[in-house]
Amino acid sequence: MNALLRWLLALALLSLAGCATTKAWEREFLARPEMAPDDDPDRNALRQHYLGTREGAVGGFGGGGGGCGCN
Repeated sequence: MNALLRWLLALALLSLAGCATTKAWEREFLARPEMAPDDDPDRNALRQHYLGTREGAVGGFGGGGGGCGCN
């Protein structure tokens, strides 16, 4: 029983080690596009390009252009 209690205590301590709190001014840096988990940045850039072309407008992604696709 004592060994089981030790394992449970160790598991609880390890699970708490991954928790972190952030202040409001620290969240600004975590919300930046560079911090977003992205498996393939090139695919994300292509997706933003064709979404902007299809929608006929680009907003908030740093690029300009119209619906014709000739950025």
